[in-house]
Amino acid sequence: MEIFSLRALAAWFLPPAGPLVLAMVGLLLWHRPAGRWLAVAGVLLLYLFSIPPVGYALMAPLQTPYEPPDDPVLVKADAIVVLGAGYRSGAAEFSGETVNDLALVRLRYAAVLHRRTGLPVIASGGAAKGREPEARWMAEVLEEFGVSSILREDRSRDTRGNALHSARLLREAGLERPLLVTHAHHLPRAIRAFEQAGVEVIPAPTGAFIAPDNGMSPGVFRPRASALRMSWLAMHEYLGIQWYRWRSRDRPATPANAEQPSGGREQGISS
Repeated sequence: MEIFSLRALAAWFLPPAGPLVLAMVGLLLWHRPAGRWLAVAGVLLLYLFSIPPVGYALMAPLQTPYEPPDDPVLVKADAIVVLGAGYRSGAAEFSGETVNDLALVRLRYAAVLHRRTGLPVIASGGAAKGREPEARWMAEVLEEFGVSSILREDRSRDTRGNALHSARLLREAGLERPLLVTHAHHLPRAIRAFEQAGVEVIPAPTGAFIAPDNGMSPGVFRPRASALRMSWLAMHEYLGIQWYRWRSRDRPATPANAEQPSGGREQGISS
């Protein structure tokens, strides 16, 4: 139910849905001054979320604190945990299903870290009922990248579940300080979830959204689908951070409270 609630919030309040709903409400109330203001605000917000400068500005606070670990930091780790990000269905070239593009970026970097360190990799990703766990497809990709030592965490449905169930696997294997591989913008929420699960992680960010150094030419103010997606990912994280903070006031993140795999995992947060 909580997963559904987060998804419902994301579906209705994040761009492009949120600004569009605002604009439509404004059109329905157009005969009132407040309605006209709402309509204009909705259109303006949709435009702003669709241009690169706004997308990069939203991403910056999430990503800036983290850098890929160097060798002196890597020697402190004893495992690698890579978080899933969702499926890509209809992949006929891969027997019908595989990981999505966000997950592929994370898995590639996890494989790079494995080759540099030789550490075992935990692929963390569950599934909806009746569906293959994401960890299965993650492990398949990791093997293609040359990773031989793979553990599967296949019960989680969201970032909090990733942390809780990965923590259990780490304890069972006698591992204490993993490299945490996920997108840079996802790290603030992911690190908090692992800390609440009692695991000290070493951030290993990948896939950062960095603005090209081409100045502020007129072209950067042209709406783009890629910028809208970037804004959606950033706003999804801000919403998720607040959501987890609210939940943690009422229920501590302990393995006993871990979600059971009865629904699908969140998309693009990521997890």
